[in-house]
Amino acid sequence: MGKLKLAVYTAALVVLAVCVYCFMLGNDILKGKFANESIAWYFLAKGLFCSLALYLLVNILEVLRNKKS
Repeated sequence: MGKLKLAVYTAALVVLAVCVYCFMLGNDILKGKFANESIAWYFLAKGLFCSLALYLLVNILEVLRNKKS
């Protein structure tokens, strides 16, 4: 489970990084402006939710696996 756990944590970080980058592009933060785009906020929320869901899913599965043993 160790390699799988590392892979899922890495995937969660990549998802979060991509979604935060999309958020920053949508709000023109990199250009020095802050124009609110609703789709950018959607990507930020989606990235937070998906990365947290991946992280919690691995932890829950690990607890259930240890409880079964």
